[in-house]
Amino acid sequence: MIPEYTVPTFGRPVKQLLGNLIDTPGPGTAQMRKVIPFPRYPFLNASSGAEGSAPLTATYWALTSAGESVDKTYIMATLNATPDSFSDGSMNNELPAALQYTSLSTAAGADIIDVGGYSTRPHAKHIGTDEEIRRVIPVIKGIRGTGNLPLISIDTFRPKVAEAAVLAGANCINDVYGFTGPEYPLTELGAQHFLEMRKIARDLAVPVILMHSRGEASANKDYSCYNSAGGGKGQGVVEGVRVELGEKVDAAVRGRGGLRRWLVIVDPGVGFSKTVEGNLSLLKRASSLTARESDNVLAGFPQLIGASKKSFLGVILSSRVGSYPGRTTTPGERGWATAAAVSCAVQQRVAVVRVHDVPEMGDVVRVADSLNDI
Repeated sequence: MIPEYTVPTFGRPVKQLLGNLIDTPGPGTAQMRKVIPFPRYPFLNASSGAEGSAPLTATYWALTSAGESVDKTYIMATLNATPDSFSDGSMNNELPAALQYTSLSTAAGADIIDVGGYSTRPHAKHIGTDEEIRRVIPVIKGIRGTGNLPLISIDTFRPKVAEAAVLAGANCINDVYGFTGPEYPLTELGAQHFLEMRKIARDLAVPVILMHSRGEASANKDYSCYNSAGGGKGQGVVEGVRVELGEKVDAAVRGRGGLRRWLVIVDPGVGFSKTVEGNLSLLKRASSLTARESDNVLAGFPQLIGASKKSFLGVILSSRVGSYPGRTTTPGERGWATAAAVSCAVQQRVAVVRVHDVPEMGDVVRVADSLNDI
């Protein structure tokens, strides 16, 4: 919590002392682990939570000191309660279909269900806050009403939606705009938006996923200002994400009213405001984004990658390579391409992967995890 504080007795900062303890535990000492606690919502009775008090813990995820998952890569299942999402619009926006998807995904190994009511695909139709709430709250309440307790995250950038969803039963907030809203570059309105989202997340004590983006997903893909003479191919976008997302995370956790550091997960935003080469660079170098380096604000934070069925995979598949003529694909035809991206993310030891098809991608994750263990 105060990593730079120097302990008078030892004359060394807390961060160094903790690192030594983790790296060289004594004989018979259990290794210390990071955890992300997920609170239990909604409050089931008066004793399980009250105004101003922390909610009970539903469960937790165990991580290494570097922010990697301990035993397995966690799987987030994507449940779009929308009629117009790029991959599965209108498939799960009715409650019976949403509950069936949740049941099948949970049985196949999903650790958390990500419920979204506003499509972030390029040029998606704008909807109001009330309509977004109308879409997601019945789904969240329906999942909670089944008696099962899968973790639920709410995929939204709106404070009122986030608050309503958590109070209805969600355990986590997943924000594709990293709390600053869809305007880019940052405006005064975006700064106010940031403060509102941060306050809600802190007051409700829920984990948050802060994603890197630059407004609409199809725009603002130039990272040339981050290129350096010594940087490798695609290094500019990696450095750009590290700097820009790092600034948001630092603002989110520092100072009075800041988020608890152990409740923050970072997402580099694969598929958002990046070229095909930029997306591939992020996948290939994902581990470097949170590497333990002295000047890296993102060091040690757990990381989520969401590449499932995205358009950059379609661009790759449509490209002519040697005797392969290329082919045009719909999002539903990118399962094998998604498997390759998921396998790469697991190899980079990210903590969480966000996917649509849990039974198939769950198999990919389990094999990739086993390879990491060798």
